Amino acid sequence: MGSIGDFGPGASELTSLESVEDDALLQNTRLRYEKGHIYTRSGRLLLAVNPYRTLGGLYSDASLKAYKSALQPQSDLPPHVYAVAAAAYTGMMQDTKSQSVIISGESGAGKTETAKILLQYLADVSTAGQSDLHTRVLQTNPIMESFGCAKTVWNNNSSRFGKFLTLQFNSTGKMQGAFMKTYLLEKSRIVQQSKDEQNYHVLYTVANGLSADEKKEWCIPPVEQIKYLNLHQTKLQWEQFPCTYADLCTAMTCIPGLQPVQSGCWKVLMAVLSLGNAEFKSTNDDGDAVFVDDSPVAAAAKLLSCQPEQLMKAITSQMIKAGLDWISKPNTTAVAKGVRDALAKALYSKLFIFIVDSINESLIFGGESRFFIGAVDIFGFECFPKNSLEQLCINFANEKLQRMFTEAVFESVLAEYRKEGIDVADMKYVDNAQVVDLIENKENGVLSLLSEECFFPNGSDSSYITKLKQAHKKNDRFSEERMDPNLFTIDHYPGKVTYDSRGFLEKNKDPLSQDLTVLMQFSDDDFVASLFKEKAQPEIHGGGGVRRFKSAKFIGVIDAFRKSLIELVDTLKGTKTHFIRCVKPNMTKEAHKFVDDVMLRQLHSSGVVGAIKATRQGFPDHLKFQEVLARFKLVVPKGSSRTGAEGVKELLKNAGIDAARFRVGKTKVFLGVGALDELEKKRMEYIAKNVVSMQTCARRYLAKKKAHQLREEKRLAEQAKRMEEERKRHEEEEKLRKAEEARVAAELAEQTKREEEETKKKEGEEQDRQKRFQRARQLSFERRAGRKKREEEEAKKRDEETKKEEAAALSAVGAAALTDGQAYSKKLDDFHQQVNDGQVTDTEMMNVAVVSDIGWKGASEAQAQEDVWAQYDFKCAVSDVLEYAEYLGMDIKEDAHLLWIADEALQAPEPQGWEQRLDPKGGVYYYHPTTGMSLNQHPLDHHYQQFYLQMKAQYDAMYAKGEEPPSKPTEQEEAPAGEAPMPYGQEAFGGEEDDGKKKKGLFNKMFSRPSSAAKGQIEESYELSVTLERQQDGLGIGLTLDNIIVEVEPGGSVHAQGELQYGDQIIAVDGKMLAGKMLKDIIVPQKRHNLVVRYTRMSSQPKSPRRERAKKLGAQVGAAPRRIEELDIVISREPQTGRLGFGIDPMNTVVEVEPNGPVAGQLKVGDKIVAVDDNLLNFKRFIDVVNSVDWSSSHKLRIARLRGTGAVPGAKTGGDKRRSADFTKGKRRSSFTSKDDAPPSPSPQKEKARPQAPKRPTGMPALREVRLIKEYDDTKIGAVFHRSDDAFDKSFFNVEGSSVQPIIKKVDVGSKAETAGLVPGDVVLSVNGISGLSNFQVVEMLRKGMGVFNLVVISGVYKEATAGGVR
Repeated sequence: MGSIGDFGPGASELTSLESVEDDALLQNTRLRYEKGHIYTRSGRLLLAVNPYRTLGGLYSDASLKAYKSALQPQSDLPPHVYAVAAAAYTGMMQDTKSQSVIISGESGAGKTETAKILLQYLADVSTAGQSDLHTRVLQTNPIMESFGCAKTVWNNNSSRFGKFLTLQFNSTGKMQGAFMKTYLLEKSRIVQQSKDEQNYHVLYTVANGLSADEKKEWCIPPVEQIKYLNLHQTKLQWEQFPCTYADLCTAMTCIPGLQPVQSGCWKVLMAVLSLGNAEFKSTNDDGDAVFVDDSPVAAAAKLLSCQPEQLMKAITSQMIKAGLDWISKPNTTAVAKGVRDALAKALYSKLFIFIVDSINESLIFGGESRFFIGAVDIFGFECFPKNSLEQLCINFANEKLQRMFTEAVFESVLAEYRKEGIDVADMKYVDNAQVVDLIENKENGVLSLLSEECFFPNGSDSSYITKLKQAHKKNDRFSEERMDPNLFTIDHYPGKVTYDSRGFLEKNKDPLSQDLTVLMQFSDDDFVASLFKEKAQPEIHGGGGVRRFKSAKFIGVIDAFRKSLIELVDTLKGTKTHFIRCVKPNMTKEAHKFVDDVMLRQLHSSGVVGAIKATRQGFPDHLKFQEVLARFKLVVPKGSSRTGAEGVKELLKNAGIDAARFRVGKTKVFLGVGALDELEKKRMEYIAKNVVSMQTCARRYLAKKKAHQLREEKRLAEQAKRMEEERKRHEEEEKLRKAEEARVAAELAEQTKREEEETKKKEGEEQDRQKRFQRARQLSFERRAGRKKREEEEAKKRDEETKKEEAAALSAVGAAALTDGQAYSKKLDDFHQQVNDGQVTDTEMMNVAVVSDIGWKGASEAQAQEDVWAQYDFKCAVSDVLEYAEYLGMDIKEDAHLLWIADEALQAPEPQGWEQRLDPKGGVYYYHPTTGMSLNQHPLDHHYQQFYLQMKAQYDAMYAKGEEPPSKPTEQEEAPAGEAPMPYGQEAFGGEEDDGKKKKGLFNKMFSRPSSAAKGQIEESYELSVTLERQQDGLGIGLTLDNIIVEVEPGGSVHAQGELQYGDQIIAVDGKMLAGKMLKDIIVPQKRHNLVVRYTRMSSQPKSPRRERAKKLGAQVGAAPRRIEELDIVISREPQTGRLGFGIDPMNTVVEVEPNGPVAGQLKVGDKIVAVDDNLLNFKRFIDVVNSVDWSSSHKLRIARLRGTGAVPGAKTGGDKRRSADFTKGKRRSSFTSKDDAPPSPSPQKEKARPQAPKRPTGMPALREVRLIKEYDDTKIGAVFHRSDDAFDKSFFNVEGSSVQPIIKKVDVGSKAETAGLVPGDVVLSVNGISGLSNFQVVEMLRKGMGVFNLVVISGVYKEATAGGVR
């Protein structure tokens, strides 16, 4: 490898080769490989050859710095992974679109190392120095490689799982966080490896790295004696492992969630290895399972903190139900081995999931990220001597990515050419659509047939392969092997692979004994128990109560994998993709060895050859006319003012682009290879040239400023000298003055001393006189007190004698007047004493209990209760029906008309195929032998719960429309003769009797619905508390400045939760009141948020489940609710310039409207644009949507506008003029609607004496943007803000707080603030897009800053507390 700028021998861009035949491609690739140049470019594709050795300097800090500082690294520097990363990062910033890099290739081609290099560049270029986030992102590599990679016959560090890592960025390009999603961990490798292959790296690293004390305590044998490590078939080479034990511990320490549980992770890993050493005595798989030695299982039980006897029993036996009895059935040796291996795989896979979740928690950014760059590092195409279900899934994933590559490079390009009328030569490419359909076809695909076979009780691997061969016998991409009926072959894009179908069904089911699951859940080790803790199901009504039951539907491994793979492809299609094709020069992992056949096969199968030919024949870069003209017109000053196709042609001609290197279509120009790079290079040179001019101006300004500063410093120095002389004179005068004051003070002190002595003498005489007086008064008091005490003692003696006489009389009367009730009470007390003494039999106890309980409930009340439920004619006991209804999540009061569902569920027969079993802790569960599923609840519980929810939703919808609810779906008994039949459920909702005199029954009192006759529409306010689970991309809502929901992202957190609706106003988050601030400034990202919202509904609207759970609010004094109205308007562009005449922020909220522009009078500041030309924005930027289509003279907009309660949409009222003054810290006062509501008017005299509040310009909007310009940092703005203290905060807002929003108190006449349109009382919401600023922060920004300041302000009411009142 030469210097950093050395492009190497041959062609670094394959499309520039004179010939693209196989020999020319091989010769060029071999030549570059031998010289250490392993990277070669072909348009958007980077070809990377695995060198199987370390290349010095290729990934050095100097190399990284060179690619970071280059203007166009794709053209200025040699091909490199750094160049691809730079292109993705630059494309994200320039095109404002998320990017993705797809790294693909066969196993052993170097994909994992390439992903690490890509991540290294992105982490370095987007973080400030060695930040904590930068460190955590890079430290994930050794962790994930240790837990997810293993040695195979083709690769020493093969990824045995798929990974999609997304790096989150803000609008400035700074990395905010990262998130990792994994796919299909190869669990079978944990318990079985082929010859010359190894288990996961971490098992060897930890088993060898533990201290001697830990190995002894945990009973860990030498690594050579651990069977799961397969060291009898392979040899260890420690230098090939990705990291040492110390490095792994250090990396895990960097992840907060892993640091405290390191020891727990090592225990779980060692428990997996101990289970592998547990062997069985019987050599016959059909014999009963008995352990040869109990010590390995005991060691595993100790590490997992469970009882060894229970673990052995759970592996070797199972408790099944025979009639009404439970019996223990021993497992065969084959079944016991499967149970043991299943536990080992479950332990490792759940630990792996925990590791990934902990990493994500430490890296993910909880807020809203603008962009992301995703790196796909998925398992390479595999073909081993024996290929099973894992290889089929891996190769299917590669087929899907290859299909995406084909669509991006070939099919989409050809479609674009045809659309634009570009004539190019026919492109030939390998299409793998037939193979993809063969595998994933929903009717008879390889995976679909496997899922279907797992449902059949008699399904087996042999029956599956028979159906598979029958379904695809005419497919030329599928073939069967004559020598072995269990084998079948699929012709993949890299070549044919033969699969062994034995074990397919068992691997897809991936069963784990419920007995073992329960043991792990009840482990004394909290970490082990947390790994097996069941995921909480969502609540059926959204907030509190019963959760949804787990579905009894079987979902296999391939179903989950297929779903996640579809989501991955959909995500990638929404980004701009970059491709890196990794290839290996030989099959033996040797350095300096280049095998032509191996390389040529990979070049053809990966589509590289086809991509090169397509790129040479076509034009890889497609740009719209206006984009080219807007981006490069200034770069080429010779261009004229032409637009459209002619303007583009002239621009490219002046730029020196040959006509053969581009084609002009109807709306786009197609640029050949390198043409866009040349234009970008010219643009960057132009920018660099102008930057020099700008720097010259900046330096001149700084020099002038420095000179001014020096003159000012000189003036200040002279002024300081004069002030120093003045200070010395003042100190001398002050010294003389103090001496005179000291003399006078001494004389005064002497006089004061004499006066104090005289005062003390007089005070002593007075104290003597007072003492004599107090002594005389004390003697008098003692005489009076003694006399009173004697009188009290005599009276007390007389009272005691009287009480004794009365008590004797009452005792005689009471003994003769005991009532029957008192005698019974005494008898019951005596019985209780006998019970305590053990002298009462069980029969006597029961008799007393029965007698005592009589009368607990009145007979009429009990009879009424029985009458309530008797009308339902339940087949089962009423108590059972009510109990099961609550178990399903019903509200007995609200859902009384649906109780028949619970009655029907209790009568349903037991489902076929399910067995009852007993877990080690005595709990009953259901087990399905065919699918291997286990359920803690009855298999039909989920069905009837879903049925109840569907019926409830149907009833609620009908009540909302005023329709009659449906009758119970069972046969109804005929009504007696002469009586009209009563529909089912009428008793629950029936009205009063005809005569109106009879009382309603108990049931009607409990469950009657209110009359729907409205007495007048009243707007009612409600408050609702909801819980949200935050997703990767945030909450998924768009808000106004008042936190009112105006957008809900499909599939986002709010949309999935289903409680929040359009128009709701968020007032609190996680216990914190917003108090006029925006949600994004208060919320602290976390997994779960508790939101409190307010909304209004008319009283005439029918109640909904949401309103039932909400809290109704009374009249809100000082805050009238605001509502959302949607308006459809049509705006037109300015004819000459095409301008629209308004400004918006990134959230599509109007912040500026040109007074005399084309939309004046139609749009207002604060309007939020929801849709453009009937296309919902859904978090897209307005400018992006408008520019994505041809400009038209007019656009149809749908906007969301806030209006006050009671206002008629679209109408103007007198209240509109007052609305701009109704804001005080984000709250609005309610207006007086009648004379009775108005406050008393002050007297004319007082009114004249009160000063007038400053007047505000008429017609000023409540929300507007103000622009201030400061030429110098010492320029005065001329605005005074209110001070920040509690007294003002309380007087102005009537709330407590230590800081207030920035509010303007005074504006100087003729100042910049007045010229810009600021008035007293304005509240500053944001400065240059930064919101949530305090009073002090805004003042400091305006005082110390310089340049243009864009302020978003909201008009307030100017109030100030005075002694005479409030003005």
